[in-house]
Amino acid sequence: MPDLLAALPDRPVVLAHALREGRLLFRERAALERYAARQAHEHLRWVAAHSPYTASRFLEAGLPLRAWRELPPVGKAEMIAHFDTLNTAGLHLEEVRRAALRAEESRDFSPEVVTPAGRFTVGLSTGTSGTRGVFVVGRAERLAWAGVMLRRLLPRWPLGLLRPARVAFVLRAEGGLYRSVQGRHLSFHFLDLLRPVPELARELTELAPTLLVGPPSVLRALLEAGALARPERVVSVAEVLDPDDRRALSAGFGPVTEVYQATEGLLGLPCAHGSLHLNEAHVHFDFEDLGNGRVRPVVTDLRRRVQPLIRHRLDDVLVLDTPCPCGLAARRVAHIAGRQDDALRLPARAGGQVTVWPDFLRGALDRVPGLREYRAEQTGPRTLALALDPDGPEVRAAAAAELRRALARSGAAEPELAFKPLPPRAAGTKRRRVVRTWQDEGGGAS
Repeated sequence: MPDLLAALPDRPVVLAHALREGRLLFRERAALERYAARQAHEHLRWVAAHSPYTASRFLEAGLPLRAWRELPPVGKAEMIAHFDTLNTAGLHLEEVRRAALRAEESRDFSPEVVTPAGRFTVGLSTGTSGTRGVFVVGRAERLAWAGVMLRRLLPRWPLGLLRPARVAFVLRAEGGLYRSVQGRHLSFHFLDLLRPVPELARELTELAPTLLVGPPSVLRALLEAGALARPERVVSVAEVLDPDDRRALSAGFGPVTEVYQATEGLLGLPCAHGSLHLNEAHVHFDFEDLGNGRVRPVVTDLRRRVQPLIRHRLDDVLVLDTPCPCGLAARRVAHIAGRQDDALRLPARAGGQVTVWPDFLRGALDRVPGLREYRAEQTGPRTLALALDPDGPEVRAAAAAELRRALARSGAAEPELAFKPLPPRAAGTKRRRVVRTWQDEGGGAS
């Protein structure tokens, strides 16, 4: 089958994947789990035979393939350190990095890395964790990914294919994911977020997209710069979608939904009700319990072969929700609470230390009247530096009151607060409203 698909033009393959995706929207949990188990069995056999690093992990753990859920997880650092023997295309980390950096610098994302194994799209993560990850996607994976996104995001599927649709992506990098699907009724437009915001706002207004995709902080900046558009759907990607973002974008552009996507893959997609569901037909999720209803995902991608992800621990912190009224069996995400490395470590009133999650602080600062943007940074054992926009005595007083009230409820001791104006954020960087740059004795830091 892969050989047959390789001989076909891109467009029919993408549409075939989109049509197949409709059959993978399981409504019974048992059926979803049986399907995922079959996929995992076939996938792991192939990966272990073609990825030396993956095979060595099973060997070192003394585990057969059928016990893959017991395999000790690894993270981004291990993936980067063993990239040359992890990937199955004979690629080398340095050549991938060089190709990705050339694309970033030239802003031309069309070139691919070519080896005897095929042609590969490569890219870099934004490096919010301090280490820029790399990702490599083969043609088959790229077309399957495009099909899933087309099926799940295009408004009024499949009738949306029969009427003109304009999709605008406001992103840092563009990997050519959808170029091959363009046609008379469907067009894709990449708006490079490294360009000046007023220029992007004018282009977005002229384009009048039916689907708008981008990081919520950038979309808000475009809205504030005067962009006029009424897309049928706004899709938030790359950053945490806070309630204030959702309200502003809904009022200014239209209905807002969210995609959970990272260097590690396509992890969550919206349903017809707008709720975010884990992409469990294609990615297996295990969870490490962090307490207070928060979990950290350990993922196994059930289709990704060029750069396999087997029992890969993410930095994200999720809060899962009750089953969705839409009826899908895939678990629903209440919200993405942030990154574990950004959880604050503060002295507790009763002694010891307390963990304060980023969403807890974001919720407190969301209640400050008139506060448009902020950054809360733990810079010492009990010191929080607050950068506010606007910055003035009334806003500072309100922010301090809300933070102290919230931290008291969490059991934290009275914090030391320092204020400063919010500096401009470099173009192309992700917004992180709550961060921890102080390193505690356990070595934890953002």
